[in-house]
Amino acid sequence: MDWIDLLADPAYRHMLLNHLPIVGLLVALIVLFIGLVARQVPMQFTGLALVAITAGAAWPVAQYGDAAYPAIYDGLDGHGRAWLDHHAEVAETWLPVLYATTVAAIGSFIAGTFKRALLSWACVAVLVLGCASFVGATLVGKVGGQVQHPEFRLTDPPRGS
Repeated sequence: MDWIDLLADPAYRHMLLNHLPIVGLLVALIVLFIGLVARQVPMQFTGLALVAITAGAAWPVAQYGDAAYPAIYDGLDGHGRAWLDHHAEVAETWLPVLYATTVAAIGSFIAGTFKRALLSWACVAVLVLGCASFVGATLVGKVGGQVQHPEFRLTDPPRGS
């Protein structure tokens, strides 16, 4: 298997991108926060763009995860399968928050372009929503890490998963 074959595998693409809505969003929120505190309009716009890109990256991550699910599920033991199901449930819960953050960041960027007086308030709203998205993405990633890493499983998967 060469690297082109790997790139065709949705599980591999999921693994390549799944850190963007976590680590990337954290960096984006820091940039946005610094832009607000320093009252630097260009940095605020940069932060909004980064938030939109990194929170929006949750969409392809979820698509590739859904596509990889059957193949991954078949190769897991009972606990791994339960964790995979739980990972999918947690992702489904938090994805709307990440999507809302993406839309809010894009809307704030556009609104701030036309009406500068709205920019700071819009950035604060995106920062709050982005923090919620970061928490959600971190939870999704934590559960996802337990799927194929028994050493990270400190408890059994929640019942009903």
